Amino acid sequence: MMDNNLSDDILLEIWSRVPCKIAVRSMSLSKRFLALISQPHFIQRSIYHHHTLMKKEDHQNQYHFNFASKHHLLILFSPSFHFSSNPQTTQNQNQLSLSFLGPPFDPNDVTTQKEDTLYTRIVSSSNGLLLCKKFEQDRVYLLCNPITKDSVNLPPFPPFTGQNRRDRVLEGFVCEPYYHVEGKKVTLSSPRFRVVRIPCFVGTLNEFLYGITRYEFDVVVFTSETGKWTRKRVSCQKGFTQINIWVPGVAHEGKLYFMGKTSLLVYDPFNSDQQCDTIDYPTNLYQRGIPFKCYVGVCCGNIRISSVFYRSTTPNRPLSACLSVWEMGQGSLWSLVHNTYLPRLKQRDCLRPELGPVDLGAGMQVRAFHPYHGDVVFFQYAHRIFFGNLKTNQFDTDGYGNHGFQSLQIVPLDLPLWPTPLPSMP
Repeated sequence: MMDNNLSDDILLEIWSRVPCKIAVRSMSLSKRFLALISQPHFIQRSIYHHHTLMKKEDHQNQYHFNFASKHHLLILFSPSFHFSSNPQTTQNQNQLSLSFLGPPFDPNDVTTQKEDTLYTRIVSSSNGLLLCKKFEQDRVYLLCNPITKDSVNLPPFPPFTGQNRRDRVLEGFVCEPYYHVEGKKVTLSSPRFRVVRIPCFVGTLNEFLYGITRYEFDVVVFTSETGKWTRKRVSCQKGFTQINIWVPGVAHEGKLYFMGKTSLLVYDPFNSDQQCDTIDYPTNLYQRGIPFKCYVGVCCGNIRISSVFYRSTTPNRPLSACLSVWEMGQGSLWSLVHNTYLPRLKQRDCLRPELGPVDLGAGMQVRAFHPYHGDVVFFQYAHRIFFGNLKTNQFDTDGYGNHGFQSLQIVPLDLPLWPTPLPSMP
């Protein structure tokens, strides 16, 4: 075999240049490969090679649609993944399967009941790890790495009382990076992670419908170092107004950003877990319908927020969808980076009857930002999924989702240069 005829130095040079997904899978070829690829020196060399390659080539602008199940679409981004554009190799080379998590995450499984699949959720992603729940009412989270297929169940979170139901919470997940690249030096670390749950604020029905503002509230945090859930009383100086929509928090640089009625809630579970801050939305943001008409994500290393609203450009003409995108800069100040009209779409071109009914009232929705390309945004209208370059005004169909906006979960997954190992827990 090749591994018997080549020295370790030559093998290290060869395998550090292949995509990490292939390298990880090759660990099962032999004990020698397992020992070689598991070495920190090999991992550091692979990371540095692909980090350098990322600056020279266009891999960082690539992406791939990955249906993990009938209700879960992953948009994969990775500078080291080398996505294939050949239809004959795309399925095997690019596809990530979550079937190792069980039938609810298997797109080919026909035994899972419809209601079970519908409420299976990928709660959030951070540094290539996925936090999932097999059932909405389940009190157990599942943490996994789709590259290595490692997974672990977290301890059940504590039940809430009163008007706080388990499915009425703001959820967030953030994991520290596995590696840091500075010049020619690659440093590996033991990443920590946090899972955050902010329960529904208690109030009257009228307050619940129009938003409840609190300056102190309970937050439940899972800490990987202790392996335990802890209830914390968190203060918010400017107050935070919850709304009756439960959008998962966005992880960025160790913090979580949650959408509220008039502002983003910023929570740092690593360094300041007993206080939080809020950042007001851009002053000219179309606030009606937040977060139905808005999307918050990370693009080019910054938090961005988008808003789609409809207005008439000329008298006696149908309303046109206008997309605005703001970026948060220094001092948490917003700047408008895009403002453009989206192409008019005919309903018959966006519907696939065989995919089931869909609510057209939601209109056109932003589903993801490209993490490396500041001009590319992914949309959904009815069953149709497409991407647009807001700078060139080019819009192309990327395919069709199995379901509409409410039942198809689209998760942007930015894969790191080397798979983040599951942090050890007590």
